[in-house]
Amino acid sequence: MINRLKEALKALLRPQKDYQMDYKIQSFTYFIPAPPPRSSGYREKQFDKLFYEFINRGYKILSTTTQASSAGEKHSGMWVMFVVQATNAEAEKLNLNDILAEEVKNKSQVKEEIEGLYYIDDRANEL
Repeated sequence: MINRLKEALKALLRPQKDYQMDYKIQSFTYFIPAPPPRSSGYREKQFDKLFYEFINRGYKILSTTTQASSAGEKHSGMWVMFVVQATNAEAEKLNLNDILAEEVKNKSQVKEEIEGLYYIDDRANEL
């Protein structure tokens, strides 16, 4: 009887392991270009869709940071940086880069290709 009481007391006093802390943590960075001037609010639907996708695959947000970028009229916008953590074993198998690659692939398939010669501004890739 005393041994069972001791074991029960030890179990109560033992720090409980938070199993979610075992799941992997990843960073997620996204650039939202500045919208053209307008008189009403603006919703970034592409970001919302992407964000909704990985949240519903089993990630939680640990922290959020934003950074405005004003590198000229054509390159202004905002960087959004998240640190996210998988909330279950299935989400832990996912890689945010894979989700982003799917999104970019789907987005690029929608665009129509136009033949011709274009000036390439390498500065756009620096942001």
